[in-house]
Parts: sequence; C-alpha cells; structure tokens
Amino acid sequence: MTTRPDVAIVLERFGSGGVERVACHVANGLNRRGLSVEMVVLEDAGPVRSLLDPGISVRRIATVPGLRRGRRMMAAVPALATYLRRSAPRLFHSPGNHTNGPAALAVRLAGFRGALVPKITNPLLHQWMSRRRRWLRRNFYRWMFRNARRVLVLSPRSADQMAELFGERSAISVVHNPYVSERMLACATDRNPGQPPVILSIGRLSKQKNHALLLRAVARLRDRPWRLRICGTGPEEAALRELADELGIADRVELAGFVADPIPEYLAATVMALSSRWEGLPAVALEAVACGCPVVCTASSPGLVDLMHDLGAHEPVAIGDEVALAEALRAALDGRLPNVPPSAAIPYSIEAACAEHTALFEEILGPGGTDLGAV
Repeated sequence: MTTRPDVAIVLERFGSGGVERVACHVANGLNRRGLSVEMVVLEDAGPVRSLLDPGISVRRIATVPGLRRGRRMMAAVPALATYLRRSAPRLFHSPGNHTNGPAALAVRLAGFRGALVPKITNPLLHQWMSRRRRWLRRNFYRWMFRNARRVLVLSPRSADQMAELFGERSAISVVHNPYVSERMLACATDRNPGQPPVILSIGRLSKQKNHALLLRAVARLRDRPWRLRICGTGPEEAALRELADELGIADRVELAGFVADPIPEYLAATVMALSSRWEGLPAVALEAVACGCPVVCTASSPGLVDLMHDLGAHEPVAIGDEVALAEALRAALDGRLPNVPPSAAIPYSIEAACAEHTALFEEILGPGGTDLGAV
C-alpha cells in the first residue's frame, strides 16, 4: 500500500484464536465498504490467514524471534512505532488484549496523531488479583489508554466496568464482534448429533480455558456413554493428556488440534462446553448457538452471563465448580437444556457486525475524528 491507509490493524500473527479471526472479518468488512485497510503483523502466516481478502495489504514488521506471543509483541514496539511514523494510518486499531499494551506504547513512542482504537476482549481486572495488583493494573491501563480516541468493549456490562475503571463513559463503545456466518445459520437444520454423544470444546489449550476442569467434570459422568472432543492447540496439551490418563478417561477424550472449519463440529456435537476461568464474549458460544448446538458454560464473564440469560440458554455455572458443570453436562446428555433458536445469534452475524464496525470507524474518521481524545 503506497497511500496512507484509513485503518491499520495490528496482530502478532494470523493465529487460531478468536481475536485473529474477528480481526480478519473486520478488515474484510471495512475494505468491502470502501475504507483502505492494512494489516500490520509480526508474522504473515497462521491458520486464519486464508480468511483475509486478497486485496487487503499486509505489512510485516520486525521483532525478536523465539519469544512467546506477549513478549514478542513488546519486543516489536520500536518497529511498530516506526511503522506508525512512516505510514501514518488515520486510525490504528488494536483488536485484543494481548495487542493493546504494545499498540499503546508504540503510539506514545511514535508521537502518533491519528486515532488509537483498542478493543477489550477479556476482563482487565480479576477477583483473584491482590489489591496491590489491581491498583497497579488499573493505573497502568488508565495511562495506557489516555490517548485512545475510542475504547471498544463487547457487552454493556463491560462498558460499565470500563467506565468505573477510567471514570469516563463517552469514549467507550459497545460493539458486536463478527462471529456468525450465513453458512452457520443455514446449516442449523442439518444438525445430526452422533452416538455416543459428543461433548465438544473449542479453544486454545491454555490456563484461561481451563480444560482440566472440563476433564474432571466429564469424569464424573463415567457411568454414561459420551465422547469428549477438544479442538485447539496450546501449552496445556501435555498436561491435559496426562490428566485424562490419571482420571481413567483417556480412551474417551480426543485432542483434535486446530480445526479450520468448526461448523461440522457444532453440527455433530450434543453440547458445546466452555469451562473458562475468564472470558470476554467468546465466539464459540455464539457460533454454537447459530448452528443449533446447545451451550453449557462457566460464569467466566458478566457479558457471557448476560448473553446466556438473554438467549434463554442454560444458566452458567460457577467458575471452577466441576460438580455443577458435570450436572449441566448431564442435563445436556439427557436432552433437558432449553431450546435456543439459531436466529438469536443474528446480531453477531459477520454482515451485521462489520457494518456496525464500519459505521463506528467512519464516525471516528469524520470531521475531527482523528484528533486524540481522552478516556
């Protein structure tokens, strides 16, 4: 791209997570609606790279090799600042928590005068944090987002929490993430759960997703026929295999790795299970609903709790409660979960959510829209 981009979106790489998938959908939606978009990445590769429309520019910037994702992003801050000075995008969008810190630091280092628009995809503060750590984190984020033109969040409850954190509500916008494809909605009538019943989980094998809790919960149902299929990759894989073996359920658990197309998974599953310690508003819950697959989850975020209530789905169970999670899964295997129509996921369709993002970005890019605001 030789001209100044309207929007630059930063990613570490085109990884397998929801942040990366959503960022590609948003980039495509903005581009199709007439905004010039450039993806700024440390590595131009990854499982969701194929989602990006061919006409969208991808700019690769240098970083230190061999580091894990967070440190790799931090190491790239000087190069990212150089990109901002030279390319001067009108709007710089950070699509997830792990990109927000490096993006804000690069903006400061570059003296960037465009609009910084970060998105909060997971809670910034947790109940298990010490008072000192919460204080430090609150003040760090206040400093970090001081120059943000707008801060995007995924639920009204998250907006209230952010307003409490920053003492300002006007610069916080609630957006629907583009999760649900037309194909998902169209396929819902093709659901054909197999036998034995499949308990499905899709997500990174990480501490956050807490698949160990799910393993312990399904082990309580060993008197029932079921098969647990976990789709995802991550650092917890070896520990999960060891735990499944210790629980005596290894022959009923499949760690399937990354799955590029989750739709057949939702159509074949009896229930979708989310056992996370924390979340923002996970894509897999809405994708499952769109495909007609019931959902059982932990109360891992206020936004998810509100969503399940609004959908009329099964009430989320307490975080870490393996007994309650097991009983919710038992209800699913018995066919006793509430019926949630796939149409309930339409507000999170790719078309509707991308139109919403475009309208918001165009508002920010309008008269005076590139002036820095304060959160």
